[in-house]
Amino acid sequence: MKSLEIIVTITSDRQLLINSPVDLPEGEYNAVLVLEDKPIRSNIEASVKEAQAIFRKYIPASRKISQELIEERRVESLSE
Repeated sequence: MKSLEIIVTITSDRQLLINSPVDLPEGEYNAVLVLEDKPIRSNIEASVKEAQAIFRKYIPASRKISQELIEERRVESLSE
């Protein structure tokens, strides 16, 4: 018996899609599936939130990095 933690997709026509991360021989298997109550966030959303959390460890939210970058570019352009 193997225990797998995998992500499944339920399509709009209610099909359940499973990509097996395990190298098993082709065939039918008995399985038990437990689904959480809510779908997971998209990978992009999760990745952005994770990146923002890492960024905020080093740069406080009050600091405006975009404004600093714009100002640096202005100074550089004046010296060209």
